Amino acid sequence: MKQWPWFHRKEREPEQDRKRNELASMVERQNALIRRLTAQVEQLERGIRTVQPAFDKIWRKVRHLEPSVQAIIRQLAIRPESLAYPERLTAQRFRLESQNQEDGITLALFAEIGTTNRRFVELGSGLSGGNSAVLAHEFGWSGLMVDGNAGRMAQVARRFPGVCAVAAWITRDSINDLLCDHGAAGEVDLLSLDLDGNDYWVWEAMTACSPRLMIVEYNSMFGAERAVTVPYDAEFDRKRFRFTYYGASLAAMAALGRRKGYRLVTVEPSGVNAYFLRDDIAPHIPACEVRDAFRLMEKYDVLIQQKQEDVFAYAEKQGLPIVEVAG
Repeated sequence: MKQWPWFHRKEREPEQDRKRNELASMVERQNALIRRLTAQVEQLERGIRTVQPAFDKIWRKVRHLEPSVQAIIRQLAIRPESLAYPERLTAQRFRLESQNQEDGITLALFAEIGTTNRRFVELGSGLSGGNSAVLAHEFGWSGLMVDGNAGRMAQVARRFPGVCAVAAWITRDSINDLLCDHGAAGEVDLLSLDLDGNDYWVWEAMTACSPRLMIVEYNSMFGAERAVTVPYDAEFDRKRFRFTYYGASLAAMAALGRRKGYRLVTVEPSGVNAYFLRDDIAPHIPACEVRDAFRLMEKYDVLIQQKQEDVFAYAEKQGLPIVEVAG
């Protein structure tokens, strides 16, 4: 084997040392850059954590700004009396206290059907007061608000001093006594039903109260065709299941309404609440077909498009029953 002279090896060693030193220096510079970037990211994260509560507070206040602006534009650009039903009602939608824009539709309906005793019942009021909040807060109506959370109802009582705020778990066995015991028996102008579970069964069992107008939450994830509901369970808690397994379909609620003497007249465009008039009230406002009135909640539509959620598949996989009701 050929041997290189010793002086060639000596010449190469300083060159290798220089390259090793350059590489070590480069690595150190990169490590220093990573440390600076890490420190900057940590500083940014601390800043975000500091301003996040303020941002969340601002967002809660402004997130309804766009629908409010649209409501003003509709008021300026649209003459509701020129429209057919149900657009005559939904074109007047806006939000003051409600979850979506139910307030405007509710007031539009009362402008047409009039009022009698200006009394309401809100079953499942939550902390907000639900669909009756605008009537209590802005128009001085009296009524009954019920929710299963005692802490919430203590706050509701302070917020709406003219309202009877009751903490009670609502079941089909307790509903009529609950209404009678708190002065809500007989005719009232409005009853709003939002229980996130046994809504169908509670309305079916309710006989003590005869509201002129009903606002009923439906589960749009069940679709427009099938008349279905979750089975009755006095202890039903939506938190125990995937969030789309609750309540009843619009078709089921419409079928129950017909049996109880109510007709579906509109659905608010967000796909959450349906409006029912008692058959003897305002006969000039026509009934809607479920397939025409149905609206799918926007967030559910996204889940369906992304194939992330199917309430029927979920129920079948988990062995959870879904009850078909008489159409």
